[in-house]
Amino acid sequence: MNELSLLDSLFGNDGFALPSYREAAFAPKVDVVQKKDSYVLSMDLPGKTEKDVDITLKNDVLTISSVENAKSDSGEKKEKVDDAYYILRERTTRHSQFKRSFTLPKDIDSNKVNATFKNGILSIEIGRKEDSTEKKIAIKSE
Repeated sequence: MNELSLLDSLFGNDGFALPSYREAAFAPKVDVVQKKDSYVLSMDLPGKTEKDVDITLKNDVLTISSVENAKSDSGEKKEKVDDAYYILRERTTRHSQFKRSFTLPKDIDSNKVNATFKNGILSIEIGRKEDSTEKKIAIKSE
């Protein structure tokens, strides 16, 4: 059994892949809801605004990142406080950088994606293709 099949079994083979441990340790928390005709991802981003976040969708991979992270081509920035540098800073998200990527299921409709930001919560709704909805199959007796 390979790692990807193990991850699929954890998520019921819906297609949403787990982030790596390092990515998850420094990333905002996300809820994913499957509706009849869409998926909704909600991410807590206290202290941020819509101008602080970049969202991209390419090859069925949704990436949500801080603008600072998206524009930075160097490694991690060290934040200086007085005469010291933070090694780990989890208690504030105002200056923290993040990047989360999600491999989406094959039934998404990339033409039906909407994002909203309200009260520190980013919500992204991704439409599902019509033929992807579950259908009840009648069983005939002979």
